[in-house]
Amino acid sequence: MNDLNMDAPIEALDVASSVPLYMMVKQHIVKAIVAGNYKPGEKLPSESRLVKDLEVSRMTVNRALRELKRDGIITRLQGVGSFVSKSSPTSSLVALSDIRDVVIGRGAVYSCKMLIGEHCLANKSIADLMGLDKNSPIIHVSMLHFSNQDPIQIESRYVREEFAPDLLKQDLINSSMFDYFQSISPVSELEQLVEARTPDASEQKLLQISENTPILRIRRRTWVGPKVVTLGYFSHPGDRYRVTVRVNPADLSGQSIGFEK
Repeated sequence: MNDLNMDAPIEALDVASSVPLYMMVKQHIVKAIVAGNYKPGEKLPSESRLVKDLEVSRMTVNRALRELKRDGIITRLQGVGSFVSKSSPTSSLVALSDIRDVVIGRGAVYSCKMLIGEHCLANKSIADLMGLDKNSPIIHVSMLHFSNQDPIQIESRYVREEFAPDLLKQDLINSSMFDYFQSISPVSELEQLVEARTPDASEQKLLQISENTPILRIRRRTWVGPKVVTLGYFSHPGDRYRVTVRVNPADLSGQSIGFEK
């Protein structure tokens, strides 16, 4: 498939693929930006051009562009078009984005493996963090994510069952859990705690690291309205990852940074 280029036609996407079309459009645009075909501040092809060249619906293209804007990769001006963000976003583990998009945005090959997918009851520690009663019904999903076949993240999520009762019916290998949650209801609040610690035996095995290699773990809670709907733990090999935080000064009101011993 050719990269996006206004002077050359774009090959149609593989509609037989199990990856959602809007995600394929996102990946295609991100790869073109990473390859340098479009510089920061440069205008992307119009929606109508993308619809024609990629042979997908306007709805599909519009969703892809909306999510690229949400991820900070592009900006959109009504009646003018879509542009590559002037400050090209750093792949950030703290950003509210999906690891799939982070890996693809770096030009690497993404894959994942399902470790756990089950309905269960919340123990006391999980229940307390989610504002639930002990033994409330939740869904537990654990996945191992790869970049170019190297394990880079262990994801373990606990989800309020009433928020996403059909979660385990989704194709979580070929589609984004993050996008599925966003399709149900956009997150209204997010809290993240970052810590460095030594890996346990399971983490050493899954991430293919030694007992002396620290891991970087992010605990993320998300709210929809007053309810915590997801509690996630994301563990990364600390010798290969750094945390980058980029905040728009206009959005600093009401935000705080805390340190815990």
